[in-house]
Formats: sequence, C-alpha cells, structure tokens
Amino acid sequence: MSRWRRAAPAHSNPWRPWLTYPGSLTRRIVAHSRRFHVQLLGQFLRVPNEDEYQALGRPSHRRAFVREVLLHADGRPVVLAHSIVARRDIEGPWRSVLGLGTRPLAVLLFTDPLVRRAPFEYARVDARHPLWKRARRLVEGDLPTLWARRSLFHRHGRPLMVTEVFLPTIRELRR
Repeated sequence: MSRWRRAAPAHSNPWRPWLTYPGSLTRRIVAHSRRFHVQLLGQFLRVPNEDEYQALGRPSHRRAFVREVLLHADGRPVVLAHSIVARRDIEGPWRSVLGLGTRPLAVLLFTDPLVRRAPFEYARVDARHPLWKRARRLVEGDLPTLWARRSLFHRHGRPLMVTEVFLPTIRELRR
C-alpha cells in the first residue's frame, strides 16, 4: 500500500518540482503544454479507502462522493486526479463540484475566497494501491511505482480531499 507523509521528497528527486508546486496544478500544466483538456472519468458514490476515510475525519455517512478525471497535456494523460467529499457535504458546501463536468476542479478551489488548503501529503503508490490500479487501466505500457500528493481543501469547515497521481508523461512536458 502507501504511507502518506508530510515531508516532501528530497531536493534531488526529479519529481519534486511537480509534487511541491503550491498553486493550481492545472494552471502549471497549461503553462507547460500547448493543449490541455480534462477527461471526466466518473462521478459516483462509494466507500472511501481507509486512508481517505481517516483523512476526511470519519464522515457520518459511510459512502462518499468521488470525482475522477484524467488531465491531458498535448494529447497525453499526465495526472489522474481523484477527489472525494463526504456525502452530506456534496449537498452542502461542496455542491458546486457536481456541475463541473469537464471543467477542472481548480476553477472552484483557487477562485473561491472561502476555500482553504491544508498542507500536502506525499506517497509512492504501487500495484497494491487502488489509485495505481486505476491509473494502470487508463494508460498504455508498463507503469512503475507512481508519485502522488494529496491535500484537504476546507470550505465552511468541511473537507474535500484531492489526490493527484503523477503519470510518467508529465516529466516530458516542455519547460
């Protein structure tokens, strides 16, 4: 599985500039590519993974709302983004997530002055992790252990967790 840590990867890690970028990852990908688009993979209710359940503060409803998208740059998938919010909060402070469609979640998170971001957590995810398995089904070829980051965003005190799994192709974007 994975162990999420607050400590960022070492400065010598080639993934560090992507993993530690504090602003909108979408905006950064757009700046490093010629074409960008969001592929909506799905929006559904499901039981959170145990690590998600704990990070969300053990929501009172067991099932949570999940949104998964694949971020594409220059025609190639570069990030699997997985957002999860307690079921009651998708009908409350996070209801605007329902209407995003193929627009990036960043349009809500980085323009709403009521949204606050908690510090990042980082992990290497491998074949034992559900998000690695999801990424494996979406990309061609062999897939190594992947770097991921996640953070909680709070609106009116209610959390939404965003996990971003970085695919190897992101390192090929123009500088």
